[in-house]
Amino acid sequence: MVNGPEQWPLLPRPGQRDVSPIGPKPQPVRRQAPGYDPADPLRLSATWSSESRRGRWLVPPYITAAPNMSNVTLDLRDAVPESDTIHLSVEGVAGRVLLIVPVGWGIDTDRLGKGIGSIRNRIGSLALPGYPLVVVTGTVGMGSLVARRERFYERWGRGHGGEGAGPRELLR
Repeated sequence: MVNGPEQWPLLPRPGQRDVSPIGPKPQPVRRQAPGYDPADPLRLSATWSSESRRGRWLVPPYITAAPNMSNVTLDLRDAVPESDTIHLSVEGVAGRVLLIVPVGWGIDTDRLGKGIGSIRNRIGSLALPGYPLVVVTGTVGMGSLVARRERFYERWGRGHGGEGAGPRELLR
């Protein structure tokens, strides 16, 4: 009878590296944040309650806004865009999508359909060089899309002197 390492061939021998019979250990999968792939957009859905993004936040290239009997607000005044073109898809039934953009940005609503709703683009479809363009697609249904600059009363307390000034400092 043999009593030694030959009896257990799967155990590592001295000076031999560890080889597992089931293969290498699986590595954890790094999941990408939503909004960086057209198949996985950042989805902002609001049903019977409002949804908003305000303040300083990273704007991914692909966003879907779905207001159903409520409002979705995207305040882009202090936002940091991740790309030069932001694709916003609207899947509205009956609700409002509000875009508040700073000076220099452009909003292209030529590919946006409407049922009995309304589209008000007070920004224009041309962005200044170096500023992002938001391309809006989809349909608003019975809802509305409003794209505008900030109001004078929204400017109070923001820490800058008016239009054209850069984003405020959050921490000094």
